[in-house]
Amino acid sequence: MKKKVVGILLTLALTLSLVACGGDSKTDTTTAPAKETEKATEAAKEDTKETEKATEAGTQAAETKAEEGNAEGKTETEKINPTGTKYKIALSNSFMGNDWRQQMERVVEYVATQEPYASRCELTIVNCENDAESQSASIDALVQQGYDAILVDPASETGVNQAIQRACDAGITVVVFDQPASVSTDKCWHIRFDGARNYSILAKWMAEAIGGEGNVVLDQGLQGAAEAELEYNASKEMFETYPGINIVSDYQSNYGLSEGEQALASVIAANPDIDAVTTQGYCGSVINAFKKAGLDIPVSCGGGYNGNMKALLENNAEGIIDVYYVGLSADALNYAIRILDGEEMPEETVLDVAFVATSVDYDMGEYSDVKIELAEEGKNFFNDQPDELIYPAVGSNFGIDIPLEVITGE
Repeated sequence: MKKKVVGILLTLALTLSLVACGGDSKTDTTTAPAKETEKATEAAKEDTKETEKATEAGTQAAETKAEEGNAEGKTETEKINPTGTKYKIALSNSFMGNDWRQQMERVVEYVATQEPYASRCELTIVNCENDAESQSASIDALVQQGYDAILVDPASETGVNQAIQRACDAGITVVVFDQPASVSTDKCWHIRFDGARNYSILAKWMAEAIGGEGNVVLDQGLQGAAEAELEYNASKEMFETYPGINIVSDYQSNYGLSEGEQALASVIAANPDIDAVTTQGYCGSVINAFKKAGLDIPVSCGGGYNGNMKALLENNAEGIIDVYYVGLSADALNYAIRILDGEEMPEETVLDVAFVATSVDYDMGEYSDVKIELAEEGKNFFNDQPDELIYPAVGSNFGIDIPLEVITGE
């Protein structure tokens, strides 16, 4: 563009020079400038054409980019083709001993009845004992029954690997969710939360809440669960970065409210001077145990149960919760359908969780960019809803609203 403009200016300059110098022939002094002017005009026309082409190309590029943006702006549910093969899909669950697992099943059952899922899949849920042998046998049976895909919430990180591998070898798509399994094949996908990072964040908040010093008790979660071990180790490592904090005891809640309370009662009997307690489930375990012992309620953390924040505020206690969406099962179902349709999906997907706390004033250091919501009735907890409710059930981009009565089973 710049070269053409310079050429035009030089031509005009030459024309003016010829006029100024004059000549013996009138033909020479009149015809030559006319020709040069015509050339300049043609060059200008060519320049205009190039500009129009560039503008048109720019418009097309912008339209393409907008179309791509619209595609990227789809919800996860909108990414499913509403027409096509109706797949036979099973969910293998290894544990039903807490509210999270029960709500997880209710949500995926509901989603499977909504479009486009209802037209694209037939879902069966199979529950088994919380041990690797039982779940492995269950997965083997599902393989024999000819399922197109199996969604697995595993009992062990390694114990069900061979069964998962056998399913993959049989050509079945496997989506592992919630608890991890260390299987890596071209027929197995993983979708989960980063429990280690989440519990590092929870421990950081708690450490700041007690001023960086005091006695702490840690929950080991569910015996044998890989995610429980990851969360325990992450919180332990964070507390150990504070010289003034002492980890005085562990306990095992097995993800249960009453079991956690009973285990803490034994801890309190030996160590009554406690400033903070982690739980991998229920803050109510902490509140109940310490109230019954006549002690001040320590800072605590827990899962995203509605009753956790209700209990904390009712008892003027400090705490933080992380909301692990129970609809992770619905995300796994979504992935399975899209994978079976031939869509390229990452082998592992890690989803964010929501954090809600009684205070947002603490220095979160390396986690200062993490969004922590201040507890607000009617927004992130509900006084008129059951304690076991985990809300929201799915992420904001899933694309289907899950009614409260579906989550609670009412």
